[in-house]
Amino acid sequence: MGSEEYLYFAYGSNLSSLRLKQRLPLVKLKGIATLKGYKLTFNMLSTDGSAKCNIIKSPEESMVYGAVYVLNHEQISHLDDIEGARYDRVQFDVLIGNDDYVSVHCYVANTFVNKELPFDWYKHHVFVGAQEHGFPIDYIEMIKTQKSTADADKKKQALELNIYK
Repeated sequence: MGSEEYLYFAYGSNLSSLRLKQRLPLVKLKGIATLKGYKLTFNMLSTDGSAKCNIIKSPEESMVYGAVYVLNHEQISHLDDIEGARYDRVQFDVLIGNDDYVSVHCYVANTFVNKELPFDWYKHHVFVGAQEHGFPIDYIEMIKTQKSTADADKKKQALELNIYK
């Protein structure tokens, strides 16, 4: 069972390879992919009271960009624990490269915000990851212009951003 491979589609803070490798040190990138008919939102209610990324069904021309990582059973189980009960792990077919569809595991929110915003450090993870993977400029700009708020927990904020130093 430990040798099973799982393809994981990261579209939020785990887009940042530094962030994901802090959680799963031996993770390997397979490639960049798109999920058609969905859009990126920041409407998941986190246990810390802030908003986190989610994907929602949208018109067919919409798409979510993400990074596909190869995980083993232990890694996907650990990621299940990290993402927690407020996300459901589901499977989608994404287009990796220009012509290869693959089935991936992905986390979709089941708890939603009303007016909460993401913390600035969280948005930074998503923004850095989108830049790292060379997503289109307009997609990166959409992330950059997402409103955010400062985390009152300055130790948590410093810990989250310390990986970029």
